[in-house]
Amino acid sequence: MNKLSKMIGVIALISATNVMAANDGKDPAPKDLVADLTQMCADWAKDDGIEAAALKKYVLDCVNEELSANGYQTVTDVEIK
Repeated sequence: MNKLSKMIGVIALISATNVMAANDGKDPAPKDLVADLTQMCADWAKDDGIEAAALKKYVLDCVNEELSANGYQTVTDVEIK
């Protein structure tokens, strides 16, 4: 029973570490920054001739690169206007 308790404790510790590592202690970006970056990336997409089908992924990747470079958490979605 003692080994089982230790194993459960180790699994819980690994799970908690994985959750904490996913955020890397970074703060979420302010919404106005995400909106500004989204617009900037959408403008770049237009300049680069990105097709409508690829626009969302292009802008999301662009925004996340900028957020990461500035020490913020990445986002899972962007609202292109």
